[in-house]
Amino acid sequence: MRLVVVHLALMFVAATSIDFSVSSAMASPKSIAAFCKAHPDLDFPDHTFYAPTRRGDLPGEVAAVAATNWRCMDNKVYVCNGGASGSACLEDEPSREPSREIRETCEDNPGQSLVAIAVIGNSSSTWRCQGTTAKIIKTVPLDVRGFMKGTWFPLFDAHGAINADIQFDADPR
Repeated sequence: MRLVVVHLALMFVAATSIDFSVSSAMASPKSIAAFCKAHPDLDFPDHTFYAPTRRGDLPGEVAAVAATNWRCMDNKVYVCNGGASGSACLEDEPSREPSREIRETCEDNPGQSLVAIAVIGNSSSTWRCQGTTAKIIKTVPLDVRGFMKGTWFPLFDAHGAINADIQFDADPR
């Protein structure tokens, strides 16, 4: 009798774990295009796309164009290559006011011709120091969701084929 109870308990554990893995597998859509139609504006889709149990690998279509990031915007899949610093794919700060770090850099380095990307962080502008005052050199345009225009491209063309001719630009700041 005891062996039967143990056997039934093991069968229950096996059945519930099989059911869990099947439901987890079904949580990830087969198509990232269909996923973005269902999640029209999702900036960081990884956890939603893969469910909480899977991390890491990019969808095959994204990897095929040498992109490092993807997101959903206006029901479409957009891709980006972050470059050496990874900053080209990040959401940026549109403020035209210098951060504390930028102000401190200029106070400590009057006349510096370019404030380092490591200091400006996610500012959409590049900065220089005019004396001890931070001044904008250039501001890159952002899309409606706060990402740099010119670094994100639609993965699929109007016919649903992968845009194989995407030329990723470096961080334009």
